[in-house]
Amino acid sequence: MLAMLELDAADHPTEQSKGFDSYVKSEFPKHGQKWEGCTHLYFPVCSRSHWYVFDVDIAKSMMFIYDPDKRCSTYDQIRADLKPMKTILPMLLKKINIVIDALAIERITTTSK
Repeated sequence: MLAMLELDAADHPTEQSKGFDSYVKSEFPKHGQKWEGCTHLYFPVCSRSHWYVFDVDIAKSMMFIYDPDKRCSTYDQIRADLKPMKTILPMLLKKINIVIDALAIERITTTSK
């Protein structure tokens, strides 16, 4: 288990691009689904030629990191890969009227490649 991912709204920009807004409003992609009622957000990440997935469980305020080969990424490397999430997640969640200050993080290595 990693520590908490702090999501401090004061550190985040207050303005987003129009493209970001249209994505969250489900105007893009053309057949997008509305974000209301969203329970999970999935973010695939490729870092250092290694793929893993972030699964944000909104109801539990948890982020699960599915990492099939823990030898490829250290905790420090994963923390570095999480930096963009500290900006993107609060902006996404704010658009669907959800505020989460921190996410507990669990790394799951018992998944298939």
